Amino acid sequence: MNKLAVHHLPLPGLVTACQFSLCSVFVFGGKLGGCLRMDDFEWEKAKFFIIYVLSFTIGTYTNMKVLSMANVETVIVFRSCTPLAVACFDTIFYNRQMPGARSCFALLLITGGAIAYIMSDREFQVNGAAAYYWVLIWWAVLVFQLTYGKFLVTGIPLASLWTPVLYTNTFSIIPALLVCAIAGELSEARLASVDVTTSALGWLLLSCAIGIGISWAGTHHRTLLSLSLSLSLSLS
Repeated sequence: MNKLAVHHLPLPGLVTACQFSLCSVFVFGGKLGGCLRMDDFEWEKAKFFIIYVLSFTIGTYTNMKVLSMANVETVIVFRSCTPLAVACFDTIFYNRQMPGARSCFALLLITGGAIAYIMSDREFQVNGAAAYYWVLIWWAVLVFQLTYGKFLVTGIPLASLWTPVLYTNTFSIIPALLVCAIAGELSEARLASVDVTTSALGWLLLSCAIGIGISWAGTHHRTLLSLSLSLSLSLS
């Protein structure tokens, strides 16, 4: 959906800001309507989300940037390499056991497949590592984001998992708009060059709706699974 959204609206930063905004409005509206239970905006809890929000904003923008420049397979392949790296941080910071022999073999097999894909990718053959400039930034930010995100949902007392969803998306709106401004996406000429069709708006709204579900589901499974297992399941 994100690929289709940025294809019809080639403004990755603005698409990202729209997704954050709609998710924040939906969740806070649910709180005001009494449908969803969550914490208020409390500094003692919200302050831990500042670092995460910065990485979340950068990660989401770079993901959109990658999708606007590369195919979906490239994103999937690089994401498949994250479990092996994150498993090490899982052990260091959360005292979890390292994966067993069978799990390590499976992770290495996935990583080997990713390397094989990269070596046969035409973009890599032509441009070398420069072809994956944005992908590598996104990958590094993703590893940090998932490692730190687990602390937010397991180390802080929260009324419900809707609290981090609300905090993350609300606090990410302003950084996302700043990224838009820096990238020149808010200039009159850039906006005028985009054809906002009914189809484009439809894909944007659908990506926003799915983003709400992903925000909650991603937060929820971090409380249940190790980071490496969570990432592996997200690829299936």
